[in-house]
Amino acid sequence: MHPYLLLTRQNQAAPQMPPDPKTFVQVAILTVGIHLFLFFLTTARSSRMIRGAAVAYFLLYVILLSIAQSADLVELEVIVKSVTGFAVVILAVVFQPELRRGIVSIGDNPLLRRVLGRRSYDAVDEVAEACISMAKRKQGALIAFERQSSLELFTTNSVKIDGNVQRDLLDSIFHAGSALHDGAVIVREGRVLCAMAILPLSENDQLANSVGTRHRAALGLTEETDAVVVAVSEETGLISVFQGGTMERRVIRDELGDVLRARLGGDDLASPRLAERPPLLSRLASTLFSNPAEKLTSLILAIFIFTLAGRAVMGEQTFTVEVRVEAGSEANTIPTRGVLTIVLPSAGLHVATPLDGESLEVSAEASEAELAMIRGGLGGVLIVEEGWVGTERQVEPSDFSWGLGRVQNDLDIRFVTPEALVIKVERYANDQVEPTVAALAASPEAASAGEFALITLPPATDLIGTSLEFNPSRIGLRGPADVIEAIAADPATLAFEPIDLSSYAGRGFVERVRIDKSRMPEIQIDGELFLRGQIAPRETLITTIELEVALVSFDAARLDGERPFLPPTEMVKVHVMERGLFPEGLPDSTRTQMLQEVLQFARENARVFVDVDRALREPGSRAPVELDAVDPLWRQRLGPYFDEAKSDSSASLRLIVDDSTSSIALVRNVPDDDPEK
Repeated sequence: MHPYLLLTRQNQAAPQMPPDPKTFVQVAILTVGIHLFLFFLTTARSSRMIRGAAVAYFLLYVILLSIAQSADLVELEVIVKSVTGFAVVILAVVFQPELRRGIVSIGDNPLLRRVLGRRSYDAVDEVAEACISMAKRKQGALIAFERQSSLELFTTNSVKIDGNVQRDLLDSIFHAGSALHDGAVIVREGRVLCAMAILPLSENDQLANSVGTRHRAALGLTEETDAVVVAVSEETGLISVFQGGTMERRVIRDELGDVLRARLGGDDLASPRLAERPPLLSRLASTLFSNPAEKLTSLILAIFIFTLAGRAVMGEQTFTVEVRVEAGSEANTIPTRGVLTIVLPSAGLHVATPLDGESLEVSAEASEAELAMIRGGLGGVLIVEEGWVGTERQVEPSDFSWGLGRVQNDLDIRFVTPEALVIKVERYANDQVEPTVAALAASPEAASAGEFALITLPPATDLIGTSLEFNPSRIGLRGPADVIEAIAADPATLAFEPIDLSSYAGRGFVERVRIDKSRMPEIQIDGELFLRGQIAPRETLITTIELEVALVSFDAARLDGERPFLPPTEMVKVHVMERGLFPEGLPDSTRTQMLQEVLQFARENARVFVDVDRALREPGSRAPVELDAVDPLWRQRLGPYFDEAKSDSSASLRLIVDDSTSSIALVRNVPDDDPEK
């Protein structure tokens, strides 16, 4: 089953809980955000295009997501959610200039102005007096009043001033000899924001040719924004006021102030100065209850979106985590996928329970977004304090830092298996032990039977057991006191990790040896431990020869006198085994000659015998056959073909009595005058 579908069904089946205060807070925040967004759509440049795109996107997303969730169309739901992020980015790129201006205009929201109080347009008188004065002198001027639409875009290459509106300041800016007289002055909230602002020219082809560039710029700005612009002609001295793409020419100088107030703010700006700001509560009430239709629409949309998100906002998932114990200041304290890290204050401590490497199950309840981030695995970190040493403590999930790559505080974690986690921290015991090669084996059968560490060898090779040695010969071990005591009593119980020599090309090897944490998770080695040894080609059978058996007694008197047994008539089979005597790549003729030399040496030097004294001590129907060793005689007696093998300590020539003739039947020697004959 798809994981998201599972979460959705769980949430739908869950009992309905009454809304908590957080729900009302979230709905209120959503309402304000939606209202500001709608305000942004109504004030941004090219707002009709943005409004159309935003409404289409919102309706498409809501409708498709609602259909997918209600009809359990999991694939469609995944596609809608996946495309949503790309669509937002595309819209942001396409409408970047409009979004920039719209975001700036949010700061000028009338709602905020009413709450915080709006600085009055008492600067109107200063602007009117400055314009009247400049009109008398036929001094050109262009002054734009910013309203709801932000004029931030047109201040990019201007000269920032940010000063109070004063008649003398405006006169000096537009003085013919001033460096700032070109361009427009923008007034924002009773302050001169900037000078030398470049305004867009009107593209109205119905304008008379007599309309100059200054008036065309004023008209162009009011065609794109809701600004109010006043212009003074330097040719005629006439004053013109622009708003909404229209131009009112030949404004009477004495009425300029009233005209600007009427265009800028309505009745509340009819007088030269605004009255005192109303109390804060009055402004808040006005903000809350003005434009009820817009606010009701924002509230309905907020409740709808919140309800839609609430259907999949919470989910629960179970994770398997592996306990990992670390110590010291360099320990990892960041949650890692699939790991429950227990950080100890120092290296001289260990965790008795839970064991390092043990697997636990935890359940996480969180929002869908949080679960999506950790769906592949959850991690936790527990910092152990020094006071925990020697005690057992039951820890709660809240004692851990949970997450993945970073701590996520919104996760509600509980332990599943086990339901209660008990942490027991103990100090390590220390001891010096001498590891033994009895803990190593070269065959899987021996390793399985004795639980030894397996040494994997290259094909057709054997491990020379007598060559194995540890370096150093004694090592320090740290771990629980009872385990260290048992290892010190019998070092062969040490469990090492497997050693892989399968691709080793040489004879001698040196490999680092590590403790097998799966069998001894709490044991640590102080320092490093290495294993030295040799590997050699596998011992092979050359041929089998038959030899006569001699009766041997180490009691000379017995052989000179009484002969208790008759000479045996059986022949004994002897296997001739070699290791490393024949180098690779030998010509067939040379190899045959060397083989004949080895067989001749074996026949001449091998002695097969039965110990008479042993046969007498161990009565029975058969007696064991013994064989004189030919090694190291072959190193002295074989010819120069074997000089390379003679210098190789791992090379060998060995004879083995075949199992079928490893014992013979002895017949007692009975004298002719024996009465029992």
